[in-house]
Order: sequence, then structure tokens, then C-alpha cells
Amino acid sequence: MTQPKTPSAARRLGLILAAIGVAILTLAVVLYAARRTLAREALTGWLQSKGVASKADIEAFGLTGATARLRIGDPRNPDFVAERVEVRYALRGFSLEVGEVRLLRPVLRARIRGGALSLGALDPLVAEFRRRPPRPDAAKPRIEVEDGVLALSTDYGPVQVAADARIEDGKLMALAARSQPARLAGRAFVVAAGSGDLIVTTRADRLRAELSLPLAQAKAAEAELRDGRLRLTAEAPYPDLEKKRGDGRLVVRASLTGRTLQAGANRLADLNASFDFTGDTAGWIPDLRVRGAAVAEVTARDATATAGRAERLQVRAAAPDLTWTRRGGDALGATVRVAGTGQGLVASDLRVSRLSADFAGPVGWRRGAATARLRGEVAARGGWLGLGAPTALDSAEIIAVKRGLRDLDLRAPGIALAIDGDVVRAELTEAVTATTRAGGRARLSPQAGGWRLRVAGGGLPDATAEARNVRLADGVLTTDGRVQARVSLGPLERATFDAAGRLSAGETVRFSASRCASFRAEKVELGENDLTGLTGRLCPTGGPLLTLAGGDWRIAGQAEGVAAEAPSFQVRVADGAGRLTMGTRRGVLDADVRIAGAQVSDAAPQVRFQPLRVAGQAGLAREVWTARLSATTLGGAPIGQADLRHEAASGAGGVDLDTGMLSFAEGGLQPLQLSPLAAAVGSPATGSARFTGRFDWTPTGVTSRGVLTVPRLDFLSPAGRVTGLSGEVAFDSLTPVAARPGQTLRIEAVAGALPLSAASATFGIEPGALTIAGGEASVGGGKVRVENLRVPLAPGEAARGVLHLDGVQLHDIVEASPFGDKVEFDAKVSGRIPFEVQDQKVRILGGSLAAVQPGRISIRREALSGVAAGQPPAPGAPPPTTDTVTDFAYQAMENLAFDTLSADIESRPNGRLGVIFKIVGRHDPPQKQQIRLTWMDIIRRNFLNRTLPLPSGTGVNLTLDTTLNLDDLLRDYGEYQRLRSSPPVQP
Repeated sequence: MTQPKTPSAARRLGLILAAIGVAILTLAVVLYAARRTLAREALTGWLQSKGVASKADIEAFGLTGATARLRIGDPRNPDFVAERVEVRYALRGFSLEVGEVRLLRPVLRARIRGGALSLGALDPLVAEFRRRPPRPDAAKPRIEVEDGVLALSTDYGPVQVAADARIEDGKLMALAARSQPARLAGRAFVVAAGSGDLIVTTRADRLRAELSLPLAQAKAAEAELRDGRLRLTAEAPYPDLEKKRGDGRLVVRASLTGRTLQAGANRLADLNASFDFTGDTAGWIPDLRVRGAAVAEVTARDATATAGRAERLQVRAAAPDLTWTRRGGDALGATVRVAGTGQGLVASDLRVSRLSADFAGPVGWRRGAATARLRGEVAARGGWLGLGAPTALDSAEIIAVKRGLRDLDLRAPGIALAIDGDVVRAELTEAVTATTRAGGRARLSPQAGGWRLRVAGGGLPDATAEARNVRLADGVLTTDGRVQARVSLGPLERATFDAAGRLSAGETVRFSASRCASFRAEKVELGENDLTGLTGRLCPTGGPLLTLAGGDWRIAGQAEGVAAEAPSFQVRVADGAGRLTMGTRRGVLDADVRIAGAQVSDAAPQVRFQPLRVAGQAGLAREVWTARLSATTLGGAPIGQADLRHEAASGAGGVDLDTGMLSFAEGGLQPLQLSPLAAAVGSPATGSARFTGRFDWTPTGVTSRGVLTVPRLDFLSPAGRVTGLSGEVAFDSLTPVAARPGQTLRIEAVAGALPLSAASATFGIEPGALTIAGGEASVGGGKVRVENLRVPLAPGEAARGVLHLDGVQLHDIVEASPFGDKVEFDAKVSGRIPFEVQDQKVRILGGSLAAVQPGRISIRREALSGVAAGQPPAPGAPPPTTDTVTDFAYQAMENLAFDTLSADIESRPNGRLGVIFKIVGRHDPPQKQQIRLTWMDIIRRNFLNRTLPLPSGTGVNLTLDTTLNLDDLLRDYGEYQRLRSSPPVQP
């Protein structure tokens, strides 16, 4: 049986329990008294167990809360410091639940190195939370941060942000942060930001963020923004972008302003850019998907780019179906409409007062490459100043062209743009038109394989151009094609061009020809020395044929087949060739012309010189034309040079001509090779001559003068061999040829049908005619004088004059004539013979001769034609029945010694020359003659039917009317002289 417990045992148990109670009470008292120390040790010990060095100063600790000052990290430079940490908690069973944490003036120091974020001593704690995140059903405390500071150290510079924040249920409900001015600089960027503000609020599962950040400087690569400000407003589902229910819209509004934005040579002033997006999101980074509508606008003033600048730009882009996805790499797609306007655009020589463009179509961006297929229209008002401003030296047509090109209204209603990465292609789907204020019109229309440009009206060039292989790269447009134009350019008026080749148009416009360009100009403006009818070809020489840049133009090439007329000089140029460079420098025309050769011929009504070849150099500098040309015959014999100077500003100038002393020799240079006016100087001619002359011109007219000097010249003329021609002729005008009266030429002798000696002529040349006021020569022991001889210089007109004979013996003249074997004339005569010469035919107009002394005449019967002796028969009288009287007349003319003789000379129709001789003399045959008759002859009277000798000494009072064909006679004589002067036939 069990024995009962004794009292001592019970007392011992009571004592033990009492001791335990006292111990517990004592421990409780001790723990409560040391609660702050225990809490500090517990907190620091826990952090130490996580590898986080810390120090905590517990200010208060109770059953519902604690207050402490906390420091984490190196005591000398802690990573986290909180002046006051207030924690509110409650016991839930055997667990402690934190309900609120309040941080007062906390400072967190963090670092970003190589793109990785480090919180220093807190990194182990962050790693622990990442490995073991809180349970989703775990209570999440309310956290408040007051006057917090984040000191962030980066590879590019420090950043410091002051912030107040509130977090509830693990979500950021409010954030008000303000950054201190900072400067971040890396290898490729610089950001100098002022004090910025970030406000974040969360309401009903939607987060709204507002950022305002001033940017003193933001530079990335070549782009630099100065004095700017970034503003950003965003609304999104929170905390998850992929909202399964409720409002899942994403709204982003951003704006960027700046005083200047510059990227290399590109610059924008007063930039104002905005972007608005409203859409839906799905997924989370990295598989974010965004779909919605976006609108972007950019405005700027004083925009400058490599290609030009603008006073104001405005661009608006709208995309109602923007899609952005990050799955498989960032990709962007949308159907956009882009509209823009510009004012005061300047691009090289292009000036646009206003520009508008409107394009729409799909665009995309993937893996760094952009694509687009856009169609739209462009309209602009402006002009091209490539030809410079009108100047006083410009022609009326050039002024109209310059004014027309400076004021254009452009319409391009159909343009298709295709962008594939760096490749941009443009295509016209409709014709482009440009009109000028004066009514000019240019039309650029697409055609198979290229474009066609037609320009006409309003003073613009009448031009047609066809272009193919059109390319645009680096701001330079290049195309191949052909152009046909009618334009006045520089000194060329109403010129036409036909050229083919490649056109390159950027800041400089260049045309490189693929073949020779043909040209024609109605007029080349050179003051009083204008050229007309200019034609030829301009061939490429390895460089551009035409260059336009900075308002200047230049033409350079090899000229071929050049032809023109110079009316002021009355000359014609053909088959010209040489090197040509012509253009303007700062609006002033200059030229360099190297003439390899050209044929020059006379265009005067009366040809003055034979065709010749010229070569030399001409140029224009400082508004002065100069030229030095040398001339040769077509056979290559040098015949002189010309030196020209013309002042474009005053329109005055002149040219000096000098043949030098020309030597004429048999088998060498002959006068007829120089001038048809020397036709009378037949070959061979020997001797020398020189011509010097000058043309002077002003805007009011042209004057000219010259001197022909002939020291001595021997030649064969139609009248015979001429010996010792000499003299000097001073011309008062060369166009037309004129010389004042009193010019004198002398001839020593003429050995011909009419032998002359000591001949001289005093003459003058008036417009259109040579007038010989006086000239004489010794011939046949007498004198021959020319009076009032006028020889027209225009072909087809008649020369008229009077020939005076004074005691001239006709014997040698008749002996040298073609009928000298039939006629003998021993007669010294004086008289006056008016004559006219036209078309190489001579007509005598009532001339008369009279013998000044007795003489003899012997004319064979066959030389006489149509002779009528004695008195003519009375009208109606029967014809004589015998020829005895006529026979006596023939006998009398065969041997006639006359005492008086006169002749009336008059041209008759059909080129015949009629001469009526009146002769009083006697029959004087070499042997004495008499008539012997028998009585039967007298009775029968038949002696009149036979030939009877005319008795010697028979008195003769004879009127002899005879004619000869003067035209045939002169033609035969000319042929005889030509044959005499012909060179011998070479074997």
C-alpha cells in the first residue's frame, strides 16, 4: 500500500516552484530592464548572421513597437543610415507581425559599376530576399520614407536624389523625389541636368508618373541638346502591365524642349517635341507587347542641316495602329500619316518660303533597320538662285529667266517613297508642275524607265529633258538623260542646245556629256561685234560640260564645226575648232577660247578678200575681251594677224589688222589668193605689198580705216604685162570700202595691145563705187585720159566713164588687135569716147574721133561688112544694076590717103559696134592705076559690068558705115590673154 507523502517533501516542491517563480519574475524584470540592449543585440546579431555589418541604437522598445537609429556598413562610410526608424508590430499567436515602418531622414549609398547595381553592405541581404522572397500570403507592412536621400555613385558621375515615399501592401503608392544638379559623362555621352522632379501616385490599380528634368546639356555621339527640359507623364496598370481585368490602358505623354539641338552640321533652335501614346499592354519585360495609337509632333525654329536651313519647321506623325513587341527582339510596326510644313528653307541656291508635305503608309523597324512604303504629296513656294541676281550686263531674256526661277510655285501631287535601311528610293506617280509668277511652266512627269521634263513660257528656257537612272544619295541627285533647250545664256541669245549625258545636282550642279552637244545661237552679244548664226558642237574633254554653283555657271569643252557671221566686219566663219571655257565668277563673265583653226570668208556685197584660215587665242577678263589671231591662206601661207580689245562695260573697242610686208613671187603667194579685187593683177605677179587697218566701235557705231602700200608690183593684166605698179591707198572705211578722192597709183609700163607708159590714176572709193577723177597714160605718141570713170563695187551694176584721146597713133593699136592682118591704120587721132561696162560687155555711148593730121588707111575687103558707099538710094528707087561703085569703094579703102578723117562710134543691138567713118582723101595705091576704055566700050556701055581699076589720085569723099561684133571680139581677146598667162603644162 502506498505510504503518504511527508511534509518535508511538499515543502521542498513548494520551495522549488517558488524559486522558479522568483527566478522567472527576476528574469522578466531583468529582461524588461535590458529590453533595448536585447533588441539591439538581436537585430545586429541577425544582420551579422546574414553577413551584414551594422550598428543599432534602440531608443524605445515595447510590446507594440520599437524606435531605433540604424547604421549599416563601414562606420566611417556607412552604406545606409537612418536617423530614426519606427517599427509598429503586433503579436499574432506565437509570431510577430510588422504593421508599419517609418524611416526618417534615411541615407542610402549605392553604386552602379559596369551596369550592375550594388548596395554595398546590403548586398547579402538583397541576395537573401531574392533567394527566399516573402510568401504571397504574408502580411506586407506599410512603409513610409521621409526626407530620404539616395546617393548613387556611377561610372559616369554621382547622382543624389531626395525623396518621400509610401509603400502599402508591397505597392508604391506615392513618391515625391527631387534630384540635385548632376553631370554624367561617358565616352559617347554627356548629361548635365539641373534639379528634377518625379511624382508617382497609385490609385485604383493604376500608376501615374510625372517627370520634369531640366537639361543644361545632353550630348550623345554627335547630337547635343542645350538648355532643354524633358517632361514625361505615364499612366499604366499597376503592379502588373498585363492587366487581366479592369483598366489595362497605357498612356504615355512625353515632351522635350531645348534652346538648341545640334548633330554635327545639323542644328535646331527652339526645339519643341511631343509624343502621345494610348494603348494596351500585355506581358512584362522582356516579353512586353504594346498596341495602340500614337501621335508625335516636332516644331523648331532656325533649323540648319548639311543640305540647308529653315526658319521654322513643324512635323506631325500619327499612327492609329502602332505595335511594339519585344518577343524575339524589338520590333515596331504601324500605318502612319506624316505631315510637315517649313518656312524660310534654304538649300544651296534653293530658297523656299513655304513647304508642305503629307505622306501616309506602312512603316516598320526591326533589328536596327527601318522600312517604309509611303505615298503622298509635296507643295512649295520658292525659287532657285543658281543663275544669280539680274545684272546690267544681262540680256532681257536672261533677266526673265533669273526672275522666273526665283519665284516658283511647286506642286507634286503623287510621290512614292520606299525606304529599306539606308536605301531610299523615290518615284513619281503623277506629274510635278512648277509655275512662275510670269506664267512660266515646268512639268516633270514619269515615263517608262525615267522622267520627262518640259519647260516653256514666262521667260523660262524652252526645254525638254529626259532622265533615267535617277538616284539620290548623300543629298546629291544624279541622273542620265538628254536635254534639248532654247535659252539665252550669258552672251548667247536665243540659243538652242542638244546634249546627252549625266546630271549631278547637289550644292553644285554638273552636267557631264556622253557625246558632243550641238548648239546654235541666233546672236552672240559682243557689243558692236555681235556674231549671228552661230552653230557648232561642244565635245567633252574629261570634265563637266556645264557647271552651276553659287549663282555662277561655267561651260568647258572642245568646240568643233563652229560657224558664224560677224556683220560688223562683214565676215563669215566656218569649220572652227578649239578649246572653250566660258562662265561667270561672282556674277562676272569670263572666257578663254583657244582657236585651233577656222575658215574666214568675206560676206560683203563686193568680196574684199579670199577665204583664209585663222588661229589664235581670245579671252574675257575683268569685262574686257582680248584676242590675237593669225591668218594664213587656205594653202597655209602666212598673211597677217589681228589684235582685238573690247570693253564690255562701255561697249567700246577695236581691232588692229596687219599683213606685214607680203612678198609675191612666181610659184608662191599671188595677190589673187588674197582678194578678188586683185583679179586684174594676173599671175605671175612679183613684188611686195602691205595692208594695215583698224576697226573701232562704240555703242553708237563702227568706224574703220586702213592703208594699202605697194612698193612695187609687176603682173600680167587683161591689158597686158604691167610693170612697176606702186603707190599708197588710204581707206577711210573698210565696211563699206571707202577712200577719199586723191588716191594715186602709178604704173611704169603696160606691154599689151595698147602699149602704155607712165600711167597714173587719181581716184577715190565711195560707198559702192570706185571713182577715177583723173588718169592718163602715154600711148602711141599721144595721151589717153580717163574722165569721170565710176566703177561700181556691187556686181551687176554698170561702170561708166569717158575716154579722151589726144594725138594717139592708132597703128600699133590696130596691129595688135585680132584683125591686124586685115587692117592697117596710120592715123593720129583725138576724140572723146563715153563708154559703159556691164557684165563684161562694153557699150560705146556716142563717141567720136577725128584725125589730127593726114594719114593712110588700108582695109581688106573681107574685113568689111555691110559697107554702103556714096549717097544712100532714094526711097523707092530701083537697086543698081552694077557693083562698080561698090567695087571702087573697096579699092578706095584698100589704099586710101586721107586728109581728114572722123568716126562716129555707137553700140548697136546684139553686142555689135557700129562705126560711121567720114573720110576725105584720095586713092593712092602703091602703083599708079588708070582706066583704059575703047570707043566700043563707051558706045556699048558694058564697061560698068566688069571690074575696073580705080585711078590713082581719084578723090575720095567716103562715108563708111560698118559694124563688128564687139562682144565676140572682146571675149576672144580675153581668152587670148588668158592663154598667154597660163602656166606651161607639166609633163
